[in-house]
Amino acid sequence: MSDPPPALPGHDALDAYVDRYGPRLLLWVWDRAEGGLDRHVSCAGFGSLQSIPMSAVGLLVDHLCAEELIETVGGPGPGTGAPVVTLRAAGAARARRLQALRANAAERTRHAARAVLHWAHANAHRQPLRISGFLDSPDVFFLGDALSRSEVARALSYLADEDLITCEGPPFHHDVGSHVTLTSQGVAVVLAGVADVGAYVARQREYRRPTQHTHIEAGTIEHLTQGDSDHSVHTSIEMHTALPPGGLARLITELAPALDLDAESLASLLRSANALGGGGDPDDEPPPDRQRGLMERIRGCLASAPDTVGRQLLMDAVGQALGRMLGG
Repeated sequence: MSDPPPALPGHDALDAYVDRYGPRLLLWVWDRAEGGLDRHVSCAGFGSLQSIPMSAVGLLVDHLCAEELIETVGGPGPGTGAPVVTLRAAGAARARRLQALRANAAERTRHAARAVLHWAHANAHRQPLRISGFLDSPDVFFLGDALSRSEVARALSYLADEDLITCEGPPFHHDVGSHVTLTSQGVAVVLAGVADVGAYVARQREYRRPTQHTHIEAGTIEHLTQGDSDHSVHTSIEMHTALPPGGLARLITELAPALDLDAESLASLLRSANALGGGGDPDDEPPPDRQRGLMERIRGCLASAPDTVGRQLLMDAVGQALGRMLGG
């Protein structure tokens, strides 16, 4: 399978053109040079393989030379007018990375999902839009290697499960339909220029989680949850009244076991909290200087805990209590 003959790009499209064909040319030279740096490779065969004019091949060669990945040898080859090049060390290293990327199943899946969405958007006027057209389009290539039918089918199934497309009509592969239509969410992904569809989907799932607000007041903790799925997921901690030392110590003691600290750090945190609270007796609370020292020690223990809602809540509570002591 090869791409349909593309036109020579104008200035505005040159970057996209190079992005598409540059890696292919580098890998093609690397294959024919068998990774060697002293082998002369004519680029005539690349132009024929990709059905692009020799003037376009020359543009690609110039680009790769400017990046010091290949270098030209003498003038154009006799009879073909095609550049003759050799691979440079940086080019060989880049080609090996591209080869590994091209063989990476996750990268191929990411490309397939993104490419199907963009292809469907560009061809939305065709009804019904048959996925067979994608297999015959330039979008099916990932670094010069065509996606397989099963890879495309997996991408379709994933996008349909995430409500970015619908797949109906005659089966394309197993139970995946061959008629593709973008949903409004799928159109939004394309128009937003999303590069990683999987990351976008993960963010949307997070946004659909309920918003949690935690209010810290003197002596009480109240958790309020709103289930509106149209709002982003954030945890906001609002400090209305600074907790006194005893209240702060009780809060730390209550939440400390859930902070995922190692045993030694947890024990140190609980000792400091107990000392701050005067061992549970308000009359035995330490003097202000000692309180500040204990709070700083507590803050140091919390800094080593994983970043969770509980950790952030306690960090803010300690910060507020210190600010009150310092007259903030």
